Amino acid sequence: MSRVIGIDLGTSNSAAAIMEGGRPSMIPSAEGTSVGGKAFPSYVAFTEDGQLLVGEPARRQAVTNPDGTIKNIKRKMGTDHKVKIRGKE
Repeated sequence: MSRVIGIDLGTSNSAAAIMEGGRPSMIPSAEGTSVGGKAFPSYVAFTEDGQLLVGEPARRQAVTNPDGTIKNIKRKMGTDHKVKIRGKE
């Protein structure tokens, strides 16, 4: 049987849930409970050594890696805006 997943792409935090037994069940972030409950920060980062970071780890390093961090991108979705990081679009 296939599963249904719902994704809430928030400006500050995002969340995901699946249907189990006819009821939605939140998928917790890998970092555990955050300020937003099971939600995780809407951040994505690429480090200089090529790591991809998502959520809380990306948010934590945003101050030291501002050029490699994407945040507040939801406001640009649906437009022709492009993000270029470390030479990649």
